[in-house]
Amino acid sequence: MGRGGQSQLQPQQTITTQQTGGSDGKAAPADVINLWKAQYPLPDEDLAGSCNEVKQLYKPPRNDVKGVSIAVGMITAWCLLFYHGCWQIKLTGSNPSWWIDIIGTFLLLEFVNTGLFITTHDAMHGTICYRNRKLNDWLGRIAITLYAWFDYDMLHKKHWEHHGYTGQPGKDPDFHRGNPALPVWYARFMWEYTTPLQFAKIILVSQVLQAAGSPSKPCGFLGLRPPGEAAFMLFYYGTYLPHLPPDAKEVMVWQKSHSSDAPRWLSFLKCYHFDYHWEHHRWPYAPWWELPQAKEIMRRQRSQQHQVQQKRIKKESCQQLARAGAE
Repeated sequence: MGRGGQSQLQPQQTITTQQTGGSDGKAAPADVINLWKAQYPLPDEDLAGSCNEVKQLYKPPRNDVKGVSIAVGMITAWCLLFYHGCWQIKLTGSNPSWWIDIIGTFLLLEFVNTGLFITTHDAMHGTICYRNRKLNDWLGRIAITLYAWFDYDMLHKKHWEHHGYTGQPGKDPDFHRGNPALPVWYARFMWEYTTPLQFAKIILVSQVLQAAGSPSKPCGFLGLRPPGEAAFMLFYYGTYLPHLPPDAKEVMVWQKSHSSDAPRWLSFLKCYHFDYHWEHHRWPYAPWWELPQAKEIMRRQRSQQHQVQQKRIKKESCQQLARAGAE
């Protein structure tokens, strides 16, 4: 089983906007990045494909209001949906709930469960609340507890091992162990992160919910299935596809990460932009809701590079025609 452990990036202090120098309660983007660098590791930028020339083009949010509001909204939405699913929906009996209500609640719970994990993911990156590490981690712990009682400290440690040793078998806990087939890789991935204590908590909570009056069938169907569906969606779009190697033996450093070209609305519905994965590794201090902005930076960069290349080809072609005419 995956083992718990204390993160090497435990909060050392609570840093506020006053410490980062902003008389208006806001820190300049450069100050926020310096604050982030003091607490989290930067990606390896020494290899080809790092695109270091664009790294300064992304600027983090000027304050934490939106990040905290989104996290609190996600947690609140889950609580309301979970209550509705476990206490107000009836799957059987003389007066079962309308099928649209059942299916709609299931799909919304799956979507919001995905959001809970993405919220935790942002917390592990310090991007919910850049300027207050304790509040940032507190929100992450709540989100991952509601999602499936994972150990936040263990996730935190292993996730930064993923970023530090991306695509290296035996070092990256998210990478395959020699067999990149989807079922094998997914099973190994889940084995890495689940623990007996987590399952014990889930069983205990389900018993408490039933004792509190929740019908067992809706609670099991709408309380347990959506997190499982969300886990697979997140793995498929945020781990498997981005880090799938052409050759099983290939080391997939983050510079080789695949990034989806799905439109923004589809990327959001699938996995909260987690499939914009190269951009996530390039700017690990970008919250999920700003990954489309990072994607646009790279789109413009590639467009400029393409234009420069086309001009060079056109110029060389003209020079060749001129030489041929002179001859």
